[in-house]
This record gives sequence, C-alpha cells and structure tokens, in this order.
Amino acid sequence: MISTPRPGRGPSVTLPLAYLVTAAAAFALAALSIAWLAEPLAGHYYHPRLAALTHTVTLGWITLTIMGASYQLVPIVLERPIWSERLGWWQLGLMVVGVIGLVGHMFLAEWTGFLWAAGLVTIGVGLHVLNIARSLRGLGRFTFTARLLVGALVGLALTAAFGLLLGVDRVWKLLPGAFFPTLHAHVHLALLGWIVPIILGVAARVFPMFLLAPEPRGRAGSLQEWGLLVGVPLVGVGLLAAPPLILPGALAVLAALAGHAWWLAGAWRSRKRPALDWGLRVAMGASLYLVPAIGLGLGLALDLASGPRVALAYAVLALGGWVSMTIVGMMLKIVPFLVWYRVYAPAVGRRPVPTLAAIGWPAAEAAAAVLLNAGVVALALAVAAGDPGWIRAAGGLLAFGALAFAGALARVLHHALPCPIHRRAPAPAGVRAR
Repeated sequence: MISTPRPGRGPSVTLPLAYLVTAAAAFALAALSIAWLAEPLAGHYYHPRLAALTHTVTLGWITLTIMGASYQLVPIVLERPIWSERLGWWQLGLMVVGVIGLVGHMFLAEWTGFLWAAGLVTIGVGLHVLNIARSLRGLGRFTFTARLLVGALVGLALTAAFGLLLGVDRVWKLLPGAFFPTLHAHVHLALLGWIVPIILGVAARVFPMFLLAPEPRGRAGSLQEWGLLVGVPLVGVGLLAAPPLILPGALAVLAALAGHAWWLAGAWRSRKRPALDWGLRVAMGASLYLVPAIGLGLGLALDLASGPRVALAYAVLALGGWVSMTIVGMMLKIVPFLVWYRVYAPAVGRRPVPTLAAIGWPAAEAAAAVLLNAGVVALALAVAAGDPGWIRAAGGLLAFGALAFAGALARVLHHALPCPIHRRAPAPAGVRAR
C-alpha cells in the first residue's frame, strides 16, 4: 500500500542523500577505471567494456544523482510533497541491482543475462516517473523548471524503453535499420531528451538561489524550451530514418543551449553574491565545456568530422565535462545542505551549531575541481589522438580528482554519523547557528 505524504510535511533528507552517495560511488568507480581501460578507449567506441563504463556514468552516476535531487527539488522548489517516499526506496534498490547487473553483463558481452538487468532498470525508471508524476499532480502553476522536469521525465521513459529494446534486439533481431544509427539515436535521446532538460530546469532554480540572481524569463527561457521541444524529436527521427532532419534538429538544440548560456552569463553579471565557493565555481565553470562539445557535435552532424575518436572526444566533453562537472559542483552544494538540515537544523536556537560552510572541506573541493577538470580536458585530447599512454595519464588525474571529491563528501557525511565526537564537544569559538 503506497501512502500519500501529508500536506506540509517536511521533505525527506535521508532519501535524496542515499541516492547521491550511491551515485558518487559510481562516479568514483568510473573515474578509477579510466586508466585500466586505456586500450579500449584508444580504439572504437563500440566495445563491451566501454559500454559498461558509459552506463556506469549515465545510469549509476548521472541518472541516480538526478533522481535523488528530484526528491529534494520537488518538495522544496515546486512545493509539492513526494507521493511515496517508500516507493523511492524500492526504486533505489531496483536501480542499484539493475545497474550492477547491466554493467556487469555488458562488460562480459553476455546479452541474455543483460536483459533481466535492463528490465529491472526499466521498472526502476517507471517507478520514478510514476512517483514524480503523482507528486506533481495538483501543481497550481507549471513554472519553467516544472515544464522542463515533465519533458525530462518523458525523455527518461523513452530512453529506458528504447534501451530495453536495443538489449532485446541483441538477442532476437526485431528493430529495423542498421545498428549504429539506432544506437546513436538511443544515446542522443538520453543526452538531449533526459539529461539536458533536467540540467537546464534545475539550473534555473539552483543558480539564482545561490547567486542571488534572477531566473530565466522572456527570450532566454523560451529559447531553451522551444529549442529542445523542436530539436530533440528532429535529431532522434533524423538518426533513425531521415538524415536530413539531423542538422535542423542539432541547430534547434544549439539554440536551446545558447539560450541557457545567455541566461547564465546574465545571472553571473547580475549576481548579488560576489564570493563563490568551490561548488559554485565548478558548476558555473562546467558550462565552458559546451563550446567544444557543441563544436564537435555540429561537426559530426554536418559530416565535417567523423570517426570513433571524434565521437569519443565528443562524449567525454559532453558527459564527462559539462554534465559531470555541473553535477559535481551541485553535489558540493546540495550534500552539505542536506546533512546540515538533517543533523543541525533541529538544534538551532537550543545549542551552538556549526555553520553550513564550516562542515565542508574547501581544500579537498579545490583539489577535486583542479584535478577533475584537468583530467577531462586531457582525456578528451587523449582519446581524440588514440594514445593509450596519454589516456592512462588522464585517467590518473581523474582518479585523484575523484578521490578528492569523495574525501570532500566524506568530510561532510561524517557529521551525520550517530555519535560523532564533534556533536558531543562544544562548538569552536565563533561558530554559531545562522
């Protein structure tokens, strides 16, 4: 029996934290495996071990992060209680088991066993779509963020169903057309139909909140919405059946991303918070990866660039650069907030508590920012050159950056331990409740 939360009940903190911590573990695993996968990364992108790595990033890291953030975004930003937190926990279990099985069977190129794992992931995705859709029922006004969230949920459902069909097709041929155009359509549906709209929608609320700047409106907002609404279907249909549609679709998506960059630059100029912490620096700086990623994407769409190495560099810049670094920056902001809210907010006014900034680890955050960004740039250049040695070096940078990121999160999460020493001892002088 699924229970509906009572109106006005505060959002769960443990549920989104569980998703974010699990996602961070997948990110660390992916980063640590880059150097080990140097030889496959120097070759063609369609390789069983690279498929396993890609889905560790897209499902284990990106999708679980977005799902977890949604369970905080909907109650706080859209002011709607989560329909069923219990369903969210079941969904997490299904997703974790499914992703582990899917990645493992991909790694072994064992497609029959892959199907049950893909089925679990599809069920987990369906539960998430159901939970968020029921949570949004009764929403009085669909804001820019709410509209993009709904569009992203549609993209997620289609991506999961398409991925399951691709898995079935590997065992029993049922999809028409050549394999690679179908694979490319699946990849771009995930990127443009699921990941891009959710990042644009979340950024529209999170960046203004932290920068004290205005949200997207007018032309900048319309350009983002209409660019994705028109561009994503055109790119998908073009890759599957009508290649002439790829270019106009790619240009429409480019317009959406240009609208996002235009608004982001304006938010930066009009911000009322001059000093930025490392989380904001990383998240804002991630938008710089859009320039080379869009350039390579248009080059591939126009046939000005081709080949597996260019495609790999494009994937590194898009998924490892813009998407992953945006999430890293956001997580460095969201996780401390969730932990502080869970551990210290109830004690405000009754005893001294540390500030939100005091529970972080700026040195580790700075190291993660420098090493991860250097690793992404180096990896994009290395896979473009097809040099295993340089790929291993880039993997080393990413591995150390991921460890620094994990250390920064661990420093925050240890505040949530049942009886940590710092919660028994008096707060240092000058550290008081906000």
